[in-house]
Amino acid sequence: MASPTATDTARRRVLLVEDDAAVRRSLQLLLVAQGYDVRAYQSAAGLADDPEALRADCLVADLMIPDGNAVTLLSKLRACGWNGKAVLISGHLTNDWAETALANGYAAAFAKPIGDRVLTNCLTRLMPAAV
Repeated sequence: MASPTATDTARRRVLLVEDDAAVRRSLQLLLVAQGYDVRAYQSAAGLADDPEALRADCLVADLMIPDGNAVTLLSKLRACGWNGKAVLISGHLTNDWAETALANGYAAAFAKPIGDRVLTNCLTRLMPAAV
């Protein structure tokens, strides 16, 4: 196995929590194509079971997931010491949920369907490339 290159080690790690398999896969492919190292999960429980999750730079989470919601998920990650950036996505985003998410640590909240450039531009802004 070849040793990692500088490009490999500089890749930003993204946690993606989305219960819809097709949406999860398409977002994962989009982000990987943009150079992100993506760990994708169907639920909060899947993320909680991953010992590598706390090493991520950013969380992209669907608001409503089978075992809770994205606001509670971020709160649990913060309680474990994770201090990365977070972006909320939702097919049911209301002004109240957006305000709640932003007040509880999300840097941005977007309604689905979300444009490819909207998400990738947001992530670029939140996580500038390593020097």
